[in-house]
Parts: sequence; C-alpha cells; structure tokens
Amino acid sequence: MRAAISYFLLWTTYLLLATAQEVHFPQELIDRLSHSEIRSISDLQRLLEIDSVGTGNDVFEGPKHHKHPRHQQPPPQQHPHKNSSRHPAFYSDLKSSQLHGRRKRSLVEEAVPAACKTRTVIYEIPRSQVDPTSANFLIWPPCVEVKRCTGCCNTSNMRCQPSRKHHRTVKVAKVEYVKRRPKLKEVFVRLEDHLECVCTSQHHVVEHSDAETVDVR
Repeated sequence: MRAAISYFLLWTTYLLLATAQEVHFPQELIDRLSHSEIRSISDLQRLLEIDSVGTGNDVFEGPKHHKHPRHQQPPPQQHPHKNSSRHPAFYSDLKSSQLHGRRKRSLVEEAVPAACKTRTVIYEIPRSQVDPTSANFLIWPPCVEVKRCTGCCNTSNMRCQPSRKHHRTVKVAKVEYVKRRPKLKEVFVRLEDHLECVCTSQHHVVEHSDAETVDVR
C-alpha cells in the first residue's frame, strides 16, 4: 500500500512537470490522471478508456553517467592569538569553556560511515529510454526502484562502484494524445541493478566480462 501511494505521488509530480514542459495534453485528461490511483498498465488503460494497447519490441537502455567526486578545498589555516590576557579572569573563563566543551562532546555521537554497498534507490525513467524521437507523451510509471552501489570509501581518491551487475527488462506505458484521443503503447525498458560493490581508485576503470554479469530471474 505504501508503495502504491509513493507511485501515485510521484506520478502526480511527473504530470505537473510534464505540463510545465508544454506536453500537449487536454487539462481534463491531466486532471483525471493526477487524481486517480493507478497500480498497473491495465488500470491506466481502463482509466483512459482505451480498447487496445500497442506493444513495442525495442529495449532501450539509458546513458551511463559516471559521477566524479568534487575536489575538496583544504581547510583554512587557523592562527593562534598572538596576545592573550594574563588576567586571572581569563584563566577562569578558559577553564569554564573547557568544561562546557567536554559536556558538549559527551552528548555528540560518533559518526558512522555510510559503507559502500548496494541500496535501493529511485530511478526516474528518462524520456529518451521510451522514445528518443518524440517529446509529446507521458510515461507510467515515471520511476522505479533499482539497486545501486552507494556510500563512501576511506579516502577521497576512492569511489564506490559496482563489481557485479544484473540487467533486467521492464514494461512501461507510453501515453500519447493522437487525433484528440489518448493512445497507449507498452514499451520495454532495460534497467541495471548492482549486485556487489567495491572501493576502487577514481582513475581506475573496471571492465566487466559477460561472465561477471549474472542473470537473475
């Protein structure tokens, strides 16, 4: 139920964004989609009152993006005060400040590193994966869950990246508006899941053979 609500909210947000991008759909159709709970392509078909659904045979895979960590600026150098007061009140304030600092540190928990491992993330399906030749359509669902390697390594010159991957194909709905009627077509999209992760140098490119790619059904 929680997943259905999340997809519904994401679908509503997607429709608002699509409207902002001047996708030419009637406002009545946009309102009907925005305020309906859709759990499957069949639900979408019934909502749009479409008799038949077209199918696509091509499987599209999105472009691969490699994220490079930003260069970290060195912390500014701290210069000690050259002149400090020798008044007794100065030492009293210093002692009080040290006690306050110890109490404050006792209330602060130790940082836990975000380990390099697979996590479930939200992947927004790019329009180019559904139809790279057109822009006047909607996608359902607009996003899906995938497993991706995320987290940090011990040093900034290392990055978390997949050592084993799995590709799977999912079916999404492409909604067009042709001759004043909604038209629905099923399109196959290829997704990538990460199975195992490793910390490697950011300048090192790991090449995976077909034997390392596991087909999980």
